[in-house]
Amino acid sequence: MNAFESIAKAVAENGCSRVFGVPGGGPNLDLIGAFNRHGVEFVLAHTETGAAIMAATFSVVSDTVSAVIVTRGPGAAAAVNGAAHATLDRAPLLVITDCVPEATRAKTGHQRFDQRALMRTVTLRTARIGNDVTEAQLVDLIATAKGPLAGAVHIDLDANSTTDIDEHADRPAPATIVSANELRNRLATCSSPVVICGSQAPSDCREALEQFAAPVLTTYQGAGILPEGHPLLAGMFTNATPERELLNNADLVVLIGFDDVEPLPGAWTYSCDVVSIDNFPLAHSLAPVSMTFIGDAREVLSLRSSDHRDATQHVAGLRSRLADASRPLGPVNLVRSAAEVMPDETVVTVDAGAHFLAVMPFWPVTRTKQVFISNGLATMGYALPAAIGAALGECDRPVIAFTGDGGLHMALSELETLQRLQLPVIVAAFNDSELTLIRLKQKEAQGGAQAVAYGATDFAALANAVGMAATVVAHSDDLLPAFQNAYESGRPHLVDVRLDATEYEHILQVSRG
Repeated sequence: MNAFESIAKAVAENGCSRVFGVPGGGPNLDLIGAFNRHGVEFVLAHTETGAAIMAATFSVVSDTVSAVIVTRGPGAAAAVNGAAHATLDRAPLLVITDCVPEATRAKTGHQRFDQRALMRTVTLRTARIGNDVTEAQLVDLIATAKGPLAGAVHIDLDANSTTDIDEHADRPAPATIVSANELRNRLATCSSPVVICGSQAPSDCREALEQFAAPVLTTYQGAGILPEGHPLLAGMFTNATPERELLNNADLVVLIGFDDVEPLPGAWTYSCDVVSIDNFPLAHSLAPVSMTFIGDAREVLSLRSSDHRDATQHVAGLRSRLADASRPLGPVNLVRSAAEVMPDETVVTVDAGAHFLAVMPFWPVTRTKQVFISNGLATMGYALPAAIGAALGECDRPVIAFTGDGGLHMALSELETLQRLQLPVIVAAFNDSELTLIRLKQKEAQGGAQAVAYGATDFAALANAVGMAATVVAHSDDLLPAFQNAYESGRPHLVDVRLDATEYEHILQVSRG
């Protein structure tokens, strides 16, 4: 069996039904043909980064590993951002590039550079794969991509060369590892603990959290461990202002599956002791973890005698403070209107930008793997391709993508992909013609408006140009009907909201201090 058939067979046997990409001819097309023969559909995208984000999101929602297929040279270079997203946001992904063949490399300058060296900076491992590759080697590469700490693995496909695969990277060394009894004894001495659940927290630990009966914060990617309205759910941990009062009053912080890539960079300002519970070793450099238990949280989170405080006051208080300065056509009302229309099971993708500060606190998350945000890389241009990947992996559930105009411009060509595939995705565009979050951070002598302001864009007209239905919202009374009509259509639909952005300064102050 040649390299093309071997790769396709290994991915198909892992349960993958779709791969994504932008082919460049030759070996790319041979590989796509092999995938088709093994029952794996190829999804054509417009950009390599968009294709990688689609594949990574598809992998997460379908609990498999997908692939992005790109050509040598510019294709490989353009896929770097997508690979970095997968690695820092912990999504399984194979990045498969063709390359200048080793046999002719000395005589070829066109599109030749060391693609493996480039990809090593943003992937877990790289490999050159030839026809001599074994099934065991491919299974091992797929296992690396799937984790336990998932990410991108790069395959440089050179069928007539010999296979060469990087060694496994060293795992991080955790803090002092303790037994279940030692951690249980430590937990028994605390009176006002707070739990922070991260992206690596097991989805089945709700009962253990309820037994422990402490307020629970989640990271953005840990959202859904406890559903909206649960009495223990105190909101989200961002390493910023909203959770500060709660953590200042804690005498112990318990981290469960907490990944340092998730919170905002900055100092840990809390004086209480910190312990961690991880299914596998994780590096903890943000919080000063004194002891770590490697194992199941259900083994150590035993019943506490406590007052079973209702933590929902923290969520309600934050939402109230954020909404203090809300405008009829502002970001908070946009999110609330969409949430009123969309069913509980809706999958949500969120782009980087000021708008996410309104989406994340207000969207009612009911389960894990419901909200997707590029938190580790925080890349713009994420929400639209992520929504396409999510919709292909969760074919029976509606999907909404929240994106600013800056991020939508970066992924604009993928509107055609969405329309071509006829996926029931709503794209909600916060259209204020600027990089609002950057403007709010901007200081004197940092470029002024020319550094952050765009010209006005009619996104609805651009969506119409590829045959996609769209609605312009220029008045607050039209928000609810726009989302209602978009949802009921069951087809791709863009809601172009001509946003009043004046409340963002207040939102940033409440969110970040």
